[in-house]
Amino acid sequence: MIKINLLPVRAERRKEFIRKQLSIAALAIFFAIAVMGLLFVRLQGQLNNAESSLARTNKKIRQLAPVIKKIETYKKQKDEISKKIAVIIDLDRYRLAPVVVLSDLNLQRPEKLWFTDLKENSRHLTISGVAIDNETIVTFLNNLKQSIPLQNSDLTLLRSQNIKKLELKKFTIDCPLNLDALPEMLKKLEPAAPVSISEEEGQNG
Repeated sequence: MIKINLLPVRAERRKEFIRKQLSIAALAIFFAIAVMGLLFVRLQGQLNNAESSLARTNKKIRQLAPVIKKIETYKKQKDEISKKIAVIIDLDRYRLAPVVVLSDLNLQRPEKLWFTDLKENSRHLTISGVAIDNETIVTFLNNLKQSIPLQNSDLTLLRSQNIKKLELKKFTIDCPLNLDALPEMLKKLEPAAPVSISEEEGQNG
């Protein structure tokens, strides 16, 4: 009987198997390194693009800095001019306020009541005067409640005073001025349009 020694064949097969495994591992490592290299190159490219874009943006910001500063200066100037215009408009709107208030005040004044002093400060009117009796002052206060600019009036002083042997009632009234309805009140003070001669002739037939 012939005996064949298979150990060298098995050893050779084992070596071949190991060589194949090593080749596969080497190829896997090579592909992994290649993929990592490609990813690195791609990420590096994106990073370079981002840095370039950031550099361009910073350059534009530096270039626009003087323009932005001028814009901020113009904005401040615009705000200041707007405030001045608002003050001018407000002054122009209320320049006839004293005429309106005095006209309305005279309408509300009872017959036996006289003003001795009128002071206006920050849209606050202080009325000082004398009246024949307390009832006249009460009537005046009630009349002021019907006045649009003077409806929040408040009596702050009331006392007797002899003037030329007459016992009169001295008073002081504090009035916050409400000028919201000033335009409407101005319209009421406007004189009526004059009638032309031709219109008069037409009316007279």
